[in-house]
Amino acid sequence: MPKRRRSRKRNSHPATATWIFVLVLLVLGGGLLIRGKIKTEIQAARINQTTTESSSGETAAQQKFITKMAKPAVRVYRQNGQVLPSIVIAQAILESSWGTSALFLQANNPFGVKGSYEGQSKSFPTNEYVNGKKITINANFRDYPSLTAAILDHDALLKRSYFKQTVTDYTVAAKLLQNNGYATDPKYAKKLTNLIATYNLNQYDT
Repeated sequence: MPKRRRSRKRNSHPATATWIFVLVLLVLGGGLLIRGKIKTEIQAARINQTTTESSSGETAAQQKFITKMAKPAVRVYRQNGQVLPSIVIAQAILESSWGTSALFLQANNPFGVKGSYEGQSKSFPTNEYVNGKKITINANFRDYPSLTAAILDHDALLKRSYFKQTVTDYTVAAKLLQNNGYATDPKYAKKLTNLIATYNLNQYDT
């Protein structure tokens, strides 16, 4: 009678299976950590971007310029009541390109006021509109010793030549400037009122 052959049991190698399982966990865990890190960095970038912009949308540099103009503009307005701070700030933004123009940086002149101040002036290229056509010319502009001096002179000029009465509405003030020839840009009044509305500059008028 033939003998039965004993069946050989395969070795399951439980230790190898355990190591494979551990490696899988490590790979999955590492992937989750990387994804979490990337997500955290994206969120941090969004927060940084948000903090550099105010609720009205201006950048940190723009807000800095607004504040720089607003402090003396409000102080001068409380003293003489001549020109609304919102108009002063909006004109400064428009005329000096947010305080980046050479005229502002070299002559403390944020408004593009031509002529001389106490005998001081500097020549700069400027854009003018002649018969509806935009051209560039060189002109002399007032050179101020300080920003406060520029605002005081600007306010006196506007009150004397453009505002015959006290104006407490910035839309009216903007129209008076354009209608009375302060600037040759046909959209000057609209640009001023858009700046004031966009950046909530009329908050400085109260």
